[in-house]
Amino acid sequence: MDGMASRRTNTVLITVFGVLAVTSIVVTGVFDKLLAGDPRVLVVTMTQDAGEPARELLKRDCGSLPGISVVADKGNRDPAIQGRFPVRFSLAGTTPAQEAALEACIDRHHELVRGILTEGDR
Repeated sequence: MDGMASRRTNTVLITVFGVLAVTSIVVTGVFDKLLAGDPRVLVVTMTQDAGEPARELLKRDCGSLPGISVVADKGNRDPAIQGRFPVRFSLAGTTPAQEAALEACIDRHHELVRGILTEGDR
Protein backbone atom coordinates (compact mmCIF):
# COMPACT_ATOMS: atom_id res chain seq x y z
CA MET A 1 0.00 0.00 0.00
CA ASP A 2 1.55 3.22 -1.06
CA GLY A 3 0.22 5.95 1.25
CA MET A 4 -3.36 4.68 1.35
CA ALA A 5 -4.98 4.34 4.76
CA SER A 6 -6.25 0.93 5.68
CA ARG A 7 -9.94 0.21 6.18
CA ARG A 8 -9.36 -0.06 9.92
CA THR A 9 -7.65 3.36 10.05
CA ASN A 10 -10.57 4.94 8.17
CA THR A 11 -13.07 3.37 10.57
CA VAL A 12 -11.15 4.62 13.62
CA LEU A 13 -10.88 8.15 12.20
CA ILE A 14 -14.59 8.31 11.34
CA THR A 15 -15.51 6.99 14.80
CA VAL A 16 -13.26 9.53 16.56
CA PHE A 17 -14.75 12.35 14.46
CA GLY A 18 -18.29 11.17 15.30
CA VAL A 19 -17.54 11.00 19.03
CA LEU A 20 -16.00 14.50 18.97
CA ALA A 21 -18.97 15.92 17.07
CA VAL A 22 -21.55 14.40 19.42
CA THR A 23 -19.56 15.46 22.49
CA SER A 24 -19.32 19.06 21.28
CA ILE A 25 -23.07 19.17 20.60
CA VAL A 26 -23.89 17.81 24.06
CA VAL A 27 -21.45 20.14 25.87
CA THR A 28 -22.76 23.17 23.96
CA GLY A 29 -26.36 22.22 24.76
CA VAL A 30 -25.61 21.77 28.45
CA PHE A 31 -23.90 25.16 28.79
CA ASP A 32 -26.29 27.08 26.53
CA LYS A 33 -29.57 25.72 27.87
CA LEU A 34 -29.21 24.03 31.25
CA LEU A 35 -26.59 26.20 32.94
CA ALA A 36 -27.34 29.54 31.26
CA GLY A 37 -29.53 30.96 34.01
CA ASP A 38 -32.66 33.03 33.66
CA PRO A 39 -32.49 35.18 30.50
CA ARG A 40 -35.88 36.87 30.89
CA VAL A 41 -36.18 40.62 30.37
CA LEU A 42 -39.37 42.66 30.74
CA VAL A 43 -39.52 45.23 27.92
CA VAL A 44 -41.69 48.29 28.64
CA THR A 45 -42.69 50.25 25.54
CA MET A 46 -43.34 53.88 26.28
CA THR A 47 -46.05 56.08 24.71
CA GLN A 48 -45.14 57.87 21.49
CA ASP A 49 -43.96 61.17 23.00
CA ALA A 50 -42.97 60.04 26.51
CA GLY A 51 -39.29 60.96 26.07
CA GLU A 52 -36.21 60.43 28.19
CA PRO A 53 -37.55 62.07 31.41
CA ALA A 54 -40.41 59.52 31.50
CA ARG A 55 -37.98 56.66 30.91
CA GLU A 56 -35.77 57.87 33.77
CA LEU A 57 -38.80 58.17 36.06
CA LEU A 58 -39.86 54.60 35.31
CA LYS A 59 -36.30 53.30 35.80
CA ARG A 60 -35.98 55.12 39.13
CA ASP A 61 -39.38 54.09 40.50
CA CYS A 62 -39.48 50.47 39.34
CA GLY A 63 -35.81 49.52 38.86
CA SER A 64 -35.01 49.64 42.56
CA LEU A 65 -37.57 47.02 43.59
CA PRO A 66 -36.15 43.90 45.30
CA GLY A 67 -34.83 41.39 42.75
CA ILE A 68 -35.34 43.77 39.82
CA SER A 69 -32.57 45.56 37.93
CA VAL A 70 -32.61 47.91 34.97
CA VAL A 71 -30.86 46.67 31.83
CA ALA A 72 -28.39 49.35 30.74
CA ASP A 73 -29.21 51.30 27.60
CA LYS A 74 -26.98 50.67 24.61
CA GLY A 75 -26.22 52.81 21.62
CA ASN A 76 -26.44 56.57 21.28
CA ARG A 77 -26.73 58.23 24.73
CA ASP A 78 -28.36 61.38 23.34
CA PRO A 79 -31.64 61.82 25.31
CA ALA A 80 -33.47 62.88 22.15
CA ILE A 81 -32.61 59.52 20.58
CA GLN A 82 -32.66 57.26 23.66
CA GLY A 83 -36.08 58.59 24.70
CA ARG A 84 -37.70 56.72 21.80
CA PHE A 85 -36.64 53.30 23.04
CA PRO A 86 -38.24 50.94 25.59
CA VAL A 87 -37.08 50.46 29.16
CA ARG A 88 -35.82 46.96 29.98
CA PHE A 89 -35.88 45.29 33.40
CA SER A 90 -33.97 42.08 34.11
CA LEU A 91 -36.13 39.33 35.63
CA ALA A 92 -33.22 36.96 36.29
CA GLY A 93 -33.79 35.10 39.54
CA THR A 94 -36.96 36.95 40.51
CA THR A 95 -39.83 35.38 42.39
CA PRO A 96 -43.44 35.61 41.18
CA ALA A 97 -44.12 38.14 43.96
CA GLN A 98 -41.24 40.35 42.79
CA GLU A 99 -42.49 40.17 39.19
CA ALA A 100 -45.99 41.10 40.38
CA ALA A 101 -44.56 44.08 42.29
CA LEU A 102 -42.77 45.23 39.12
CA GLU A 103 -45.94 44.95 37.05
CA ALA A 104 -47.89 46.84 39.73
CA CYS A 105 -45.25 49.60 39.66
CA ILE A 106 -45.48 49.80 35.88
CA ASP A 107 -49.29 49.96 36.14
CA ARG A 108 -48.96 53.02 38.40
CA HIS A 109 -47.28 54.73 35.41
CA HIS A 110 -50.01 53.69 32.95
CA GLU A 111 -50.12 57.15 31.32
CA LEU A 112 -46.49 56.70 30.18
CA VAL A 113 -46.62 53.04 29.15
CA ARG A 114 -47.93 51.65 25.88
CA GLY A 115 -47.31 47.97 26.64
CA ILE A 116 -45.05 45.30 28.14
CA LEU A 117 -43.48 42.15 26.71
CA THR A 118 -41.32 39.43 28.24
CA GLU A 119 -38.27 38.48 26.14
CA GLY A 120 -36.30 35.29 26.62
CA ASP A 121 -39.18 33.35 28.20
CA ARG A 122 -38.68 29.62 27.77
